[in-house]
Formats: sequence, structure tokens, C-alpha cells
Amino acid sequence: MGFDGLTGQDSVKKRLLDIVSSGGGARSLLFEGPEGVGKHLFAKETAKAFLCMDPGPDGACGKCASCKYIEAGTHPDLIEVEPTEGRKNIRVADLRAVMQDAEIKPQISERKVLIINADRTENVCQNLMLKSLEEPSSHLIYILLCSDTSRIIPTVMSRVTEIPFREYEENEMIAILKENGGEDLDDGRLSFLSTFSSKIPGKAIKLMSDPDFMDEREHIFDLIMNMPRMGYTDILYDEFQYFDRNHDKTAELLLLLVWTLGDIASAIAVPDPGNIKNSDKKEQVMDFVSHNPSVTLVNICNAQEAVSDFADASHVNATFEVNCCNMLLRIYKELHHEKNS
Repeated sequence: MGFDGLTGQDSVKKRLLDIVSSGGGARSLLFEGPEGVGKHLFAKETAKAFLCMDPGPDGACGKCASCKYIEAGTHPDLIEVEPTEGRKNIRVADLRAVMQDAEIKPQISERKVLIINADRTENVCQNLMLKSLEEPSSHLIYILLCSDTSRIIPTVMSRVTEIPFREYEENEMIAILKENGGEDLDDGRLSFLSTFSSKIPGKAIKLMSDPDFMDEREHIFDLIMNMPRMGYTDILYDEFQYFDRNHDKTAELLLLLVWTLGDIASAIAVPDPGNIKNSDKKEQVMDFVSHNPSVTLVNICNAQEAVSDFADASHVNATFEVNCCNMLLRIYKELHHEKNS
């Protein structure tokens, strides 16, 4: 496949190709970026390029025995280090054993590659790696994966070549989602997933494959669209029950509420807004504004404040039922016909 088979991160791909092709270049790398941005995928492709028996100008050939072993997950010269089952972090004893094994000459390729989840290493493990990171054996390549460099001790940072991952472009995100099961979704829904996930592919793919999330999104959007015609019983019973059943997803639901209210605000402020986050539902948002002319930007601001107050209350020892019902009633009063007629 080579690096050309990976979507986006062009500057990262160019830099990695330079490192791989240089032979004697940087051999202790640190891939930095939020969880789900693609660090592990790029690390596997980098390892494949280093271990390939017939590399080309774009990295690994994808056809040799080494590439096939990596695809099958059975390459003896590629070692991935994660915490053992049931543990949060990598044990010192496990890392020491891996590093000792890594010093042994490769079995198939000319090199060995260690991919280490640095987010799951405590300081004692990082100190254990210091000497090898600074002067790795001639056959050894380190690739550390990190979502937050503040967790990495300065002496490790001084010994690695940092490879930062940037934010993906919208068209790149849509392409990635289509490559990973979203080929039947329209671009509007894919754009929503891209934006909601902060353009992090792993998160967007997870949301796309989660039917519960898409149902939540539809429920929250319909709740706001229908609220002007709802009654108190609908709000205090049905909708509270929905939030109560999904208590563990409160933060996600509140963000969906804020986004939908924000889309209404955009449609009120501008005749044809281009920044609708629920882009696949823009027509419904515009219809809401058209059929509810008494709803103003002040009403929307007050409704968003109700959501914010509930979010703040969720972080303290407050009664969920009281605060949730209070939020729903405050939004209802801002959007209901009787309030704004």
C-alpha cells in the first residue's frame, strides 16, 4: 500500500518517507496527536516501510513476505507494547523484557521496530528507555505514540524526533469515513460526524458505527424542532425519562443540544447561513425559524445558558432530576409559542 494509501497528513507522510529512505536518520520517533487521529495506523505503515524487503519511493511494497507478515499481525520483528490485560499502564518488567528481546538480531528483516504506547508509560518506564532511545542498536527503531507530551519526561523528549499530527481537512475526513463504512451516507451526515468528532478520524468512525449515537442525534434534534408544540407532560416525563436513561451520555447529549440551538441562532442571524453544523438538516432548521418568528436570538441565548448551567451542575453533587427538568423547562419556555406570542 505505502504511505500513498493513507488519507491526509501529507506533511507527516513526506517527513516519514525522508526518514525511512535516509537509512541512518532518526531512529527514535514520537508520534504526537489526539487519540484517534491515526498515529497507530501511520506507525504500522512506517514499521512496514522500515521492515519491507523491497521498499519503493512511497514506502513499503505491500507484496513481500515481510509486508504480508505485518498485515497478518505475525511479523517477529515488529513488537507492539501495550499494557497487559487488566492494567492501566505498561509494567516495568514487561517493558524491560521487550527491550532485552529487541536487542537480539532481527529474524526476517534487517531491522526491528518497537511501537510503544507512551501514554501508558509511567516515569519509571520512560527512564528505562532513555539510553536505548538516545543510542538505539543499529537494527532498532523506536516509535512512541503519545496524545499528550506533558506526560513525557523532558529527557525522553530530548532524545526523540517529534512527528506532530495536524487536523484533517473536511474532504479528507469524508474520504476516510467513506473508506470505513460510510459509503452509503450522504456528505451532509458525514460532515456532521466530522465536525462533531473535532475532525478526529477514530472518533468519527466510532460514532458512525454506533447506532445509539445516531439515534441520540435524531432524538435531540427532533426535541428542539418539536418543542414549540410540546406540552409540559412531554417535557417533564417523556424527555426527562430519555435523559435519565442516557445518564452516562449526558455530556454528548448536551453538546448535541448546544449545536442544534446554535444552528437555529445562525439561521435567525443570517438568511442563508453557511455554518450550520447539522448541515444535512439545514432545511429543517430554516423551516423552524420560518414557522417560529417569535423565537429570537435572545431566546436562543437563554436556552443555551440553561444547557450550560445544567452542565455545570453535573460536575457537583447536585440532583440530576431537578437540574435536568429545570434545564428542559427553561429551554421550553424560550421556544414555546405561548412564551413568545
